[in-house]
Amino acid sequence: MRLSLKALHYFATAVDRGSVAHAATDLNIVPSAVLAAVNQVEECFKLQLVTRQRSKGIVLTATGQMLIPKIRRLLQEYEHLMDDGANLRTSLTGQLTVGYYAPVAPAFIPEIVSSLVHGNSNVALKFVECDNSVAQAGLMAGKFDVIICVSSNLKPEISYKTLLEMPAYLLMPKSHPLAEAGHVSLEQMSGEKFVLLDLPVVSEHYSHLFEWTGVTPRLVATATSLEMVRSLVGAGLGCSILHMHPKTWQTYSGHSVVGVPIVPKPDPLRLVLGYLPGQSRRIVEAFVSETTKQFNSDKVSQFLVG
Repeated sequence: MRLSLKALHYFATAVDRGSVAHAATDLNIVPSAVLAAVNQVEECFKLQLVTRQRSKGIVLTATGQMLIPKIRRLLQEYEHLMDDGANLRTSLTGQLTVGYYAPVAPAFIPEIVSSLVHGNSNVALKFVECDNSVAQAGLMAGKFDVIICVSSNLKPEISYKTLLEMPAYLLMPKSHPLAEAGHVSLEQMSGEKFVLLDLPVVSEHYSHLFEWTGVTPRLVATATSLEMVRSLVGAGLGCSILHMHPKTWQTYSGHSVVGVPIVPKPDPLRLVLGYLPGQSRRIVEAFVSETTKQFNSDKVSQFLVG
């Protein structure tokens, strides 16, 4: 026989009040329901936990006195659990873990989360940079609360919001002859040296882009870091193809780079926000709402070229 929390609650109330009738009044139920709960608890433990006396009502036995503190603690823990669950659902509290595959994420995530933490000391943030597949697998496994990634091989079990369509552009040193052009075709870049970002999805996109135009790049370097690519381009090692850019056109090494739109405009990559369907904690809902708000504003144009 399995005991319900309701039966334990009725039992503890009867013990506290010392009377089945008084407990029934407090609980707003019939006395027979309280008595049935007391009997059920004793039957489950196969122990006599109370004595029933007409003059004294219900009195704990020595065995009952050993168990009642644990029963009360269990009921108290249950109340705490329900309170914590309600707080997570309605309050900005707890840890938010974000998995992201977006090389320019440091340019926009801080502004999104700043409003969540200001005035909310019970909020803790954790950001994990990863690739598309790891981000989605982590969300499904409960490692991430929400993810930001590229719309490639998206899992149908995850809910997504499109944040941004990102057209590709050419990144050049400021001294490049085409740096001041209004737009450039990849055919014009035939024979140019290239430094490419070597990350899943993005590298495949580059391959399709070059195949589409029939241009074979002179690849001089690859890097898994956006800032390394920008710095190599700034130092004059070659040009690159990117989709978003940070607010500054200066590299870590102090060189200046420029972005030039590609014509004809290739198919863009889509940046998406992913989360599990159904009810979520308040902090997850707040992050989804604030992220959507930021990307629906005019601020998003500062991350694009063309």
